Amino acid sequence: MNTKKELAHAMNTLSHRTSLTQLFTRPLQAAMPSLMPHASAVAPGGAAPRKLPAALVERLLAQEGQRGMGAPGHPLATFNAPQPAAHRAATFSYPLHIERASIEALPNACGVYIFRGVDDAPLYVGRSVNLRSRVLAHLHNHEEQFLIGQTRRIECRRTAGELGAALLENSLLRDLRPAHNKKQRSKRGLFTLRLSAQGQPQVTQVAEREFSRAENLFGIFTSERAAQEALHKLVQGHGLCSIVTGLEQPGGFGMACFGRQIRRCRGACTGEESPEQHQQRLMQALEDLRILPWPYAGPMGIVEQGEGWQQVHVIDHWRYLGSLDRDHRQLPTRPAASLKGFDLDSYKLVIQPYLLGQLDLRPLPGLPLSAG
Repeated sequence: MNTKKELAHAMNTLSHRTSLTQLFTRPLQAAMPSLMPHASAVAPGGAAPRKLPAALVERLLAQEGQRGMGAPGHPLATFNAPQPAAHRAATFSYPLHIERASIEALPNACGVYIFRGVDDAPLYVGRSVNLRSRVLAHLHNHEEQFLIGQTRRIECRRTAGELGAALLENSLLRDLRPAHNKKQRSKRGLFTLRLSAQGQPQVTQVAEREFSRAENLFGIFTSERAAQEALHKLVQGHGLCSIVTGLEQPGGFGMACFGRQIRRCRGACTGEESPEQHQQRLMQALEDLRILPWPYAGPMGIVEQGEGWQQVHVIDHWRYLGSLDRDHRQLPTRPAASLKGFDLDSYKLVIQPYLLGQLDLRPLPGLPLSAG
């Protein structure tokens, strides 16, 4: 045989399939003859055992043909082989325990979906640029059958774009605390870098409300250790002096820091770099971590449009309060605990496009909403 395809075709012929059937059943005949009707043990003198009854052979061959092994060119059947996607789609039936109307109402649009269980309990929250496609993928996924088995209804909330979907998903995870989503770690406190009176960056724990108002805060960290590690990396990465920045105690006046000994520090500890030059480089290194205070007197609206849908995402002190659109002209009621403190998730989503000038920000009093 020249190719594996020719070998597979030859092995799929009637003669080979018959011999394979005998090969698999012969040990069973010898070990448990009572389980094989009309099958006798090996005859005296080493004679070959009788063949299987013709009716049984024909039935086995018919079963093989139904599995796609009968005609030339068909692939050999394999156990546990996944069915093609087209076959799964054609034979898929929606779970009867899930409200069918909630599935049929899923739009081919961006937004957030919520799997709800008994008594409308929130089970899972997710987002997608195509709600219908994403939810149907959940229903087809055999690894998520435990979640699907608990689901009774699927709620969807359309958004004008990906920013709105991300903001809404974060707020729902905080408000609903769905059972099957990854649990958010409770923030016992947030840490940042703040300059001391001597101009040294120091790790400081700050109240959440200060992040949106205070000046000269650099970086947001969920633990003191993470803030310390970030400070060490900043000093090493920018060739700063660990003695001048307060990370290392001096061994004596004019003594070089460890970084200077391995030629990482530019010599602020030994007088080779002036204090003014070192402080200027320190501020340049910290600038990328600077927390921008909320620059407006009150809430602002971020206008987002997509596929004939317009929304206004209301942001105040970097906290997402909700969205307004043609169906929702008032902000939704949210738990009071969700509206307190600094919302790190909202800040991360909004700050980069804000600094790049990619947001359509408008004051809320003069913000029109299209009716279409």
